[in-house]
Amino acid sequence: MYFIDVQGTLISDSDKSPINGACKLIESLNLNQIPYVVITNNTKVKSDEFLGSLRAKGLAIKDGAYLDPFCVLNESISPCNVALFGAMEFIDTMQNLGYTQDKNSPKAILIASWDKFSFDDFATINELALKGIKIIAMHETSIYKKNGRLYPGVGAIAAMVSYATGASFDSIGKPSLGFYTAALKLLKAQNSKAEFKNITIISDDATGDLYGAKELNMKTSLVLSGKISKDNISNLNRDKIDNIYDDVSQILEIVR
Repeated sequence: MYFIDVQGTLISDSDKSPINGACKLIESLNLNQIPYVVITNNTKVKSDEFLGSLRAKGLAIKDGAYLDPFCVLNESISPCNVALFGAMEFIDTMQNLGYTQDKNSPKAILIASWDKFSFDDFATINELALKGIKIIAMHETSIYKKNGRLYPGVGAIAAMVSYATGASFDSIGKPSLGFYTAALKLLKAQNSKAEFKNITIISDDATGDLYGAKELNMKTSLVLSGKISKDNISNLNRDKIDNIYDDVSQILEIVR
């Protein structure tokens, strides 16, 4: 049984094309009826649009085997006035989902990935947090990779704001317990005996995905096709990583 990350695991950070072995991995899981859920911290477009784009790339993800933060957003906050911080695609999607941009009197602060954050943005977030406005990180990705550069992920930004203001924050996507529990529910629909201890999670993000999964007794597999290369694996907490692969093509050999 598998949880499978997308960015840097199934598709390339550079050109969004399928990574070596990705399409065949999904095909093999489908063919052999091995339970899996593709889990992603996508916050750019609606869930059905992103899933559709993955399928168009040749990733034949079956129905009921996909989860992103938008799928579980309403469990944390229903449409209302919120202060949105992130890429314009995120803001547009949130507004299309019924949320209203309001940086004056929001009910919550929602933070997503972006490579254009300014210190003015951070100042506004800090000021709202100090007023007691709830902080919600769309996920807790440690590093955001774009155009070959490594930017602070949403988890890093939320932790910075928490440190600066003393305010706590909630997280919707990986590696929150709520998100992994929602993914487990999808897996149980495929196999009623599914439990965290039976699952292997495959991801390129050790800090943002795998460490939290290990706390839930999942088996963890790191792929070096995204954020982390062979040159910096010495910085990893190896107690929380069971296996390391160059890419998912090596995992394909195991699941056949």
